[in-house]
Amino acid sequence: MIFSWQEVFVETLKVWACKSRCFHYHIAAIFVRDKRILQIGYNGPTVGDDHCNDFGCAKEVNGIILPSGSKRCRGAHAEMNAIVNAAKNGINLAGCEVYCTQSPCYDCAKHLNNMGIKVLYYLKRYEEEFPQASALFERRGIKLIQIKDIQN
Repeated sequence: MIFSWQEVFVETLKVWACKSRCFHYHIAAIFVRDKRILQIGYNGPTVGDDHCNDFGCAKEVNGIILPSGSKRCRGAHAEMNAIVNAAKNGINLAGCEVYCTQSPCYDCAKHLNNMGIKVLYYLKRYEEEFPQASALFERRGIKLIQIKDIQN
């Protein structure tokens, strides 16, 4: 079986999302230029910080999961981890296409806009922040495209 490039990137997303130790979200982001993967990121705690599966979710208080924006989460988003790691390694991500397991939050959308990405493909919509993120992308001419999960 020969996979299309989009199928390859989607399957790669699924594998890298499994690296997340978050109880609630398993997110990956892949930055691609000319059909080449330049950088991959997944959501997780910052370097040296505690992992949720070792110490419990910082957003869960008395059995209640606090909403996004509570500033309790230890994790850095997949997009931001990819951007930071690329910067540390001197990799220019400007003009990339980005594949994500989920549409970006508004903060990540702002950083992706500043980087100069051209298109972001995503599998699932992050409903809570989709209106703000998609409006920003529309204003800046960045394509935001949901792709169907590809079954093999």
